[in-house]
Amino acid sequence: MLSDAIRAFRETFSPPFRRVMWLSLVVTAVTLFLFGAGLQWALAALPEFGPDLAGGWVDTILEFVARFLAVIVLIPLVHPVVSLVAGLFLENVAARVEAEDYPADPPGRDQPFWQSLLVAVRFTLVLIAVNLLALPFYLLPVVNIALFWVVNGYLLGREYFELVALRHLPEADVQALRKRHRPRIFLAGVVVALFTTVPILNLLAPLFGTALMVHTYKNLAARRQA
Repeated sequence: MLSDAIRAFRETFSPPFRRVMWLSLVVTAVTLFLFGAGLQWALAALPEFGPDLAGGWVDTILEFVARFLAVIVLIPLVHPVVSLVAGLFLENVAARVEAEDYPADPPGRDQPFWQSLLVAVRFTLVLIAVNLLALPFYLLPVVNIALFWVVNGYLLGREYFELVALRHLPEADVQALRKRHRPRIFLAGVVVALFTTVPILNLLAPLFGTALMVHTYKNLAARRQA
């Protein structure tokens, strides 16, 4: 596991990955900017609340608080949006890792674009929904960190493993392989979840997670064939 994580970390910063990285970051920045601008416009369009006798100070305070909260709302959206955008290119990332590190193995099957889009959207929505449900528990000291790693470790491990494994196996075989090696895949997902907790590096988590799961799948597939 450690050697696979180190290999994946090195590959995350390799030249072939940089195009996907910059493209994901640019699209994410534009998306969040447009969302934030729309939110600010909506706040500016709200009717005044404070009485005229108060000199409008109530409106000023409410506007400041609303704009501050708008920024706070955007921060948790960074990682899901990056994951959604990068998810459209992770097939290429997986193919690159397979070709460079496992040239003797049969190449994987690229999924159709619309299927990749649906998988990326589904994964992003599930990631947001589950973390919103767990949000009250994230407010508890100590428990919040452990719960974040467990919840996201399971989700990230499952989704990235299926992304890679479906390039080589039918869905039924992928599910059977995942259930058979659930602890190993979960631990790999926890490693990715740990990666997402590091500022700046968390923007590269989709690339790291895909590379790590390629190595994880290849190791499990070799055991399966043995």
